[in-house]
Amino acid sequence: MKLVLSVFVAGLTILILPPVFGAEEVDWKPEANMDHQLFPALLIATASVRPVEPDDQEAEKPDPYLLGERFGLVGVSMKAPAANAKVKVTVKENDLMAASSWSGDLAEAGKDYFIAPKVNYKFDRLRKMTQQVPLNITFEVEVDGEPAGEKYETLQVRSINDCPFGVSNAEETLNDENFIAGNAALGWMFAAYVNENHPMLDKVLQEALETKIVGAFRVTTHEHDETLKQVFAVWSALQKRGLQYSSTTATPGGSETVQSQYIRFIDQSLTNTQANCVDGSVLFASLLRKISVEPFLVTVPGHMYVGFYLGAGKSQFIGLETTVLGVPDVADEKKPADPAALTALRDKLDPAVRARRDWKTFAKAIQVGTEDLTKNKEKMDAGDPNYQWIDLAEARTEGIMPIPYSAP
Repeated sequence: MKLVLSVFVAGLTILILPPVFGAEEVDWKPEANMDHQLFPALLIATASVRPVEPDDQEAEKPDPYLLGERFGLVGVSMKAPAANAKVKVTVKENDLMAASSWSGDLAEAGKDYFIAPKVNYKFDRLRKMTQQVPLNITFEVEVDGEPAGEKYETLQVRSINDCPFGVSNAEETLNDENFIAGNAALGWMFAAYVNENHPMLDKVLQEALETKIVGAFRVTTHEHDETLKQVFAVWSALQKRGLQYSSTTATPGGSETVQSQYIRFIDQSLTNTQANCVDGSVLFASLLRKISVEPFLVTVPGHMYVGFYLGAGKSQFIGLETTVLGVPDVADEKKPADPAALTALRDKLDPAVRARRDWKTFAKAIQVGTEDLTKNKEKMDAGDPNYQWIDLAEARTEGIMPIPYSAP
């Protein structure tokens, strides 16, 4: 009799311990960050790495309730139905993504988790997205081996030309490594549009040599006026091509939480002979990197221009306002604040060259850019997100590679 009772009690204990829930009753929903937008440029530029701030101690602390891809843009939010519940989340295949899954345990019952599978994106198709289109993403969830249903989320896939450069702090996708004054500053994304490997650059540099301003492009470390002379040759070639400033900046599908900018690729700017401030800056930065002059991009409220370093050490630098390119009536006026390299080059040039429009616009571009750079550098050094200094060499070191050229 005692033996039978013991077995009954033990069996009763086993029956009442496990939680009772059906997988179909699990509370979960699909999520899409970046205000339900998918930016092909961001996915391509950060395919292998995401830049981080080296002094961000918070970035070193993993979030126990954020599982899967740390910077995943799509996933599901779920309330854990039980401690150590085994969950599998699958993103089904679509036009831009191959089927991708995450499997693991939710350690704490009743806690809210965000699970982002590492999505296997079809990068060749992302690169070809030149128009904004909708995309349905289907998610499938299993809990303890039982299906918990399928749900979908509709995203707006942006053009490859749309560059996201800031996310407000109301967004769930805030990149904590770049969290500055209420925004995730993604200024490094502009570096993805600088392409020193673009096949059209060689033609422009050949035309620069044909100006006879320089006989060759060579690395100079101490002759700063010679470095500036090479930059002038590139400027002259672009002006002879008829490249002019165009204020077109319209970006369809704007968002109140994600800041983005439409940027022409190098071939688009050269073929159409039009460039806004960002287009011209990434084009010129690409050419400078091609001739081993280290450039940087500068963003100020509502505007961008390019700068570059003179010699090694990065202690001396020049700003260049690309919107002056092609301006019809500019005077070459010496100013006390002119960079020493500009003064030295002006004194060395033949008077006939100094009388040309390409020199006058170049000198003016140097003056305007350097003056603004000097005025705002303190804000850039202080980390003001509205004033950013984007070093191209550093961006490459951090893993931001150029968006590859795609033949039309």
